Amino acid sequence: YNCNNICSLAEIDKMVVEKYAVLNHKPALMRAYKRAIKEEDKNDGWVHKKAFKSLLGYLFYFNKIYWIFDEVNGDDRRMTFPEFKKCLTLAGVQMSESDAKKEFNSIDKNGGGMVLFDEFCAWFASKSCPACLTELVG
Repeated sequence: YNCNNICSLAEIDKMVVEKYAVLNHKPALMRAYKRAIKEEDKNDGWVHKKAFKSLLGYLFYFNKIYWIFDEVNGDDRRMTFPEFKKCLTLAGVQMSESDAKKEFNSIDKNGGGMVLFDEFCAWFASKSCPACLTELVG
């Protein structure tokens, strides 16, 4: 917005809200932003011009994951094992009950029986990520 070839999180949020409302899911936006700034050599919290294209790809990718997550779990932002199985179905993943339980338990590091969106994103991206994003999102 200020033509300095760098974007703050606030500027990215403003762009999404004003121009791409369909992508306006804050958990997905945060995940995309964090991945984009990870690409930067400067490590200053800004998305620079060279990472902006990646940011756009991440916005679409993580919003799709958010849609799957939100579709089965509602508003509490935590996923139970039955909801995880529904997510697998929505994503077209076929997995036995025991394998699904192993995967869920590997995501649920503290053993509390709940998986957060960020944890689900990391797991999903490590299992089913487009080749162009594989090394950057996991």
